[in-house]
Amino acid sequence: MVVEVKPREHSDVETEQLATGCEAIAEAIRLADVDVMAAYPIRPYDGVMQAAAKLIANGKMDVEYIVADGEHSQFEIVKHACAVGSRVFVGSSGV
Repeated sequence: MVVEVKPREHSDVETEQLATGCEAIAEAIRLADVDVMAAYPIRPYDGVMQAAAKLIANGKMDVEYIVADGEHSQFEIVKHACAVGSRVFVGSSGV
């Protein structure tokens, strides 16, 4: 578990947010302002992609989320997105 302490907007009061490691990584992806994410649902990083998908669904992150048909395909997606100047994120089980 990760605890994040943030000051509230227009206030001197801080709040704490309790998050899992996967949720903390998804928040880091949001803060990195990633343009393209490719995902293939395989352990160990599928929890990260689920947490990121939840941020996208809640409107907290604006990213092109692409579900690939395999691990090698997701690398091709982000390779080409990166080649045209996009900031990308992808995970792997060890490929």
